[in-house]
Amino acid sequence: MILFAAGVFLSLMGSLPPGLISLAVAHTSIMRGFIPALVLALGAAFAEFFQAVGAVVFAGWFLMHPRAAIVFQMAAIPIFLGLAIYLWFFAKPPKPTDGGSTGSLPWQFWRGILVSVFNLLAIPYWVAYAGWLKVNGWWESEGWQLTLFFAAGVTVGTSLALGLYAWLANELTRRSDQVAKVANRVVALIFLGFALKLIYDLL
Repeated sequence: MILFAAGVFLSLMGSLPPGLISLAVAHTSIMRGFIPALVLALGAAFAEFFQAVGAVVFAGWFLMHPRAAIVFQMAAIPIFLGLAIYLWFFAKPPKPTDGGSTGSLPWQFWRGILVSVFNLLAIPYWVAYAGWLKVNGWWESEGWQLTLFFAAGVTVGTSLALGLYAWLANELTRRSDQVAKVANRVVALIFLGFALKLIYDLL
């Protein structure tokens, strides 16, 4: 249970500051509503469960092979640039609805998984904290049970933090073409910033 609580706390600490996933959740809440945003958040939390498991299992390997992170960075750059261009120039505001249409919820779940997979900060974050927990004696023994407890805590913490983003965005914004246009362009700039940061890191 200690590792479960540690997973919840560390996940909240990592997910509450604005980042790629939280902004995607807020953007979806503005554009589509609370339910699709919550489904996206659950998809991202689901993916983070496996990221946390992988970080625990392969922490040593990632620390010994820092070049692996470069591959993830190079793969993400064209994706971020493509999303930025699409949202800035081509994305159109959704037509107003009566609130009954939530879009494709399964697609939002898979979209949450994809956004989480390309959240490049997650792997080094969990590798670092998994290593810290082990070095400082929080991991009393090796085994899948402790790893799964920790990853479950991570999933709960991420779900809570991203659910808060979905709720706040839904409460603080009203649907309109102008709001949608501004939201698209803000998120486009975010993706552009991520791409430029990755390019800078590779230079």
